[in-house]
Amino acid sequence: MKKPFLYSVVFLLSVQVSAQETANYFRWPVDGAVSLSANYGELRSNHFHAGLDIRVGGFPGMPVYAVADGYVSRIVARPDGYGRAVYITHPNGTTSVYAHLHTFAPALKAHIETIQYARQRYTVDEQVAINALPVKKGQLIGAAGNSGSSAGAHLHFEIRHTATETPCNVFSYDYYPLPADAYPPVIRNVAFFSFRRQGDIPSTANFYECPKPARRMKQIVHVPDTFYIGIDAYDAQNGTPAKLAVNRMQVTLDGATVFSCRFEDIPFDAARYINSAIAYEERQRNNRVFLKTYIEPGNKLQIYRDVKNNGLLSLPDTLPHTVGIKVFDDAGNAAAAAFTVQKKTGEPASLWPPDTDKYTVACDDRPASIMKDGLSVTIPEGALYKPAALFIDSIAGKPDGAYSPLWRIHTPETPLHYAMTVRIAAGIPDTLSSKALIAGITGNHIYSCGGQWKNNAVETKTRSFGDFFVTVDTIAPVITPAFAKDANLGRQTQLKIKITDNLSGISAYSGYIDDEWALFEYDEKNNRLLYTFDAKRISRSRKHRLLLSVTDNKGNTATLQTAFTW
Repeated sequence: MKKPFLYSVVFLLSVQVSAQETANYFRWPVDGAVSLSANYGELRSNHFHAGLDIRVGGFPGMPVYAVADGYVSRIVARPDGYGRAVYITHPNGTTSVYAHLHTFAPALKAHIETIQYARQRYTVDEQVAINALPVKKGQLIGAAGNSGSSAGAHLHFEIRHTATETPCNVFSYDYYPLPADAYPPVIRNVAFFSFRRQGDIPSTANFYECPKPARRMKQIVHVPDTFYIGIDAYDAQNGTPAKLAVNRMQVTLDGATVFSCRFEDIPFDAARYINSAIAYEERQRNNRVFLKTYIEPGNKLQIYRDVKNNGLLSLPDTLPHTVGIKVFDDAGNAAAAAFTVQKKTGEPASLWPPDTDKYTVACDDRPASIMKDGLSVTIPEGALYKPAALFIDSIAGKPDGAYSPLWRIHTPETPLHYAMTVRIAAGIPDTLSSKALIAGITGNHIYSCGGQWKNNAVETKTRSFGDFFVTVDTIAPVITPAFAKDANLGRQTQLKIKITDNLSGISAYSGYIDDEWALFEYDEKNNRLLYTFDAKRISRSRKHRLLLSVTDNKGNTATLQTAFTW
């Protein structure tokens, strides 16, 4: 009679020991109390945030340590993205990632600089042989910083499943104790969207909003035959002013769950589906982010649970009903709001004027090709999240320097998952054909979409709808050193040079000091090249010659020849 009880005790003890071992396996990558500026699942541009952003006091230099025993499996240095980053693979099937580093620890710095000098380029993304660079838990691997696409000094930290490279929510796996969190999430705004179809084309519109919703709405929200909900919520935590991501959401209709989702284990190759998960038009028009209950047919995210009718809501009658919303943070704190809704059926408005030229494109496994008067647009299969009626036509207002009509290819308020191919015919002299590209224009801002000249047209790929035309880039980059010729830089640690380009963007650069290749770091977000003085490579207290060349994506090259003393 006592054996079942004994087995239960043994089982519970083993579970407790296992959980304790899991919690103790990793240390934090920084010393002291951890404060977050962003967490897993935050709704970013074109992706979900894949880890934790750990605050480091606003300045680079905080030491960063290996969170567990393992070996360095990858080292990256690049001007964008994660900047300087270290990847450590651990025996328990995980890989930890430390990104936007200011510096590498000496052994790692020596390893990557050997590769950079051998290849004579700054950008390196190197897979490291197993156990070639072993590390111990707590070993210094670098200093937190602001490299790559970071907007401020911090440590971006991830733990991934090694087998799939999928980043995980470390708190869902009990890898770390939760930071102090006495605050529930905040439901900042709730929006109601209508849903209707004209033929195969769905149309949606935001028809009601409730900023800072109370727990129960007193007024009745009149809803159409079919609608869905958009939720704007964030989490608050002790010790940080940041508005963090919530962990999960739930929507009920008269107490029954009709939608729920949870942000964890989102693969990198699925991250761009965020553009279908949110009300994308609201983000483009008003820079507001609503996670919506409606799951579009092209949305392949696996974050959803208990979803009825693809997240679309319909009331069975014209009586009052209750819509409930709950959001939860990682610690289980919850916030709730409730709305009384009542159906008010009316005639749906037409989606577009009947005389407007539209091209209907599905979102299935069929690519679509559209040709019109010197324009060719090819949209690959799966590029649209829902069927769309695309407006494509030339428009007035040809920009200066244009060699083609200005083409409007639908609207940037419709997202594309995969890049479409755009080909625009143009009359360009043979002497300029190698400089031709397709440019996009938003307001007064002109930007390069790239492209190559072939058979009297320029062809490129782009992931955004919008306005496009053909132009040329014949202007070389501009090089502006932050020092005068023959300046004495003996008290400085770095040599700084600003580089800019008018349109096509920087493609390559190379710097030589006293005829020897020098390691210049390209800080892309600040348009700056940095050389850190290295007494092992150049002599002190003498004059040095500098030769720098910078080339843009259309082959225009600028050269700087100067001298300095160090």
